[in-house]
Amino acid sequence: MAPIAGLKEMESLEHKTIQTKPHDLTYSYYLSPNFRDKQSKDTPTLVFIHGYPDDAFMWTGAVPHFLKQRFPFVLVDLLGFGGSSKPTGPSKVSQYNYKQQANSIFQILDQEGVGNNVIPIGHDWGSATAQRTYLYHKHRCQGLIILSLAYQIPSAAPFDLNKANEVTAARFGYPQWEYWNFFTAPDAPKLMNADPIRMWEVNNGNFPSPKPEEKGRDIWMREMFCTPGTMREYVAKEGRYKDYTVDLKPYAQNKELQQRYLDRIKRDGFDAPVNYYHTLANNTMLKDEQELIDKPNQEGITIDVPMLFIGQTGDWVCRTDLMEDARKQGLLKGGCEDKVVDAGHWVLYEKPDEIAEVILEWLGRKFGGKS
Repeated sequence: MAPIAGLKEMESLEHKTIQTKPHDLTYSYYLSPNFRDKQSKDTPTLVFIHGYPDDAFMWTGAVPHFLKQRFPFVLVDLLGFGGSSKPTGPSKVSQYNYKQQANSIFQILDQEGVGNNVIPIGHDWGSATAQRTYLYHKHRCQGLIILSLAYQIPSAAPFDLNKANEVTAARFGYPQWEYWNFFTAPDAPKLMNADPIRMWEVNNGNFPSPKPEEKGRDIWMREMFCTPGTMREYVAKEGRYKDYTVDLKPYAQNKELQQRYLDRIKRDGFDAPVNYYHTLANNTMLKDEQELIDKPNQEGITIDVPMLFIGQTGDWVCRTDLMEDARKQGLLKGGCEDKVVDAGHWVLYEKPDEIAEVILEWLGRKFGGKS
């Protein structure tokens, strides 16, 4: 099998755990070799936060680039993934709330003696978590970098999945959050656990559009995530996908990468990860969001530090144009640079070198460059 680029470097990081309060949850994390070196107080500490359905190893391909520069960094396994706790059941859903995760991340940083020099860096659900990590701990952060998912402006309005899909279907021509109907279904974890390679194909398939006007654009994500019923049918091998297997993107054909995913899912399952979707679908965070909204002068919802947003051309769910909503409302007061990469949603697997270069170039301009 072809080796996973950066795996040797990733495995050289120091692995640690912590029990966070108040729920006594285990969080697993990894420290760079220079983490305890004496740094200028102005040198940012980078906090990498993965998304769904990944773990800290999602950053593996980018790690060699960050090992060559001066910024100390920590990679976190979010709740439900990797070596972190995996609470399940209706009574545990709120433990996946943004505020709880943000507070747990800062308990990690406090344990490691990190000051007020943090830059959260998140992808997908990790982007959402990074955003709230900043908002709940503004005084501790120097910057913010988010990938795929644009800034989700705090809202005290209850989340209604059907309404959200109606609104986005009218706005974009397809229901942006349709796949949530599958992920929040009671039988979804069982179906995904039974055949995890089908979810690998759902996430990493390649299907060029047959429509001439779409000029061969890969529409697989739109087909799976934004078309009613398709994800369930593909995972369960029913209906239109009963006898169909999609072609994989080149990076997803790596057998070692595939096997690592399969081993992790067979060990951990999808039962805990789907709680991220239940947190919003069940509106468990309204009180926390209201806390941000109620702060004077929009202090709780503005981003006052330099910010970098990295989107992908092939991401049908996390659209590249959605940063405009916050920009038009004047919420990006620290300035936000947008960078669009020609890739799909799982860009850290597809183009890790390019992502690392984009981040390091921005860090170099904003915070003093490489060592």
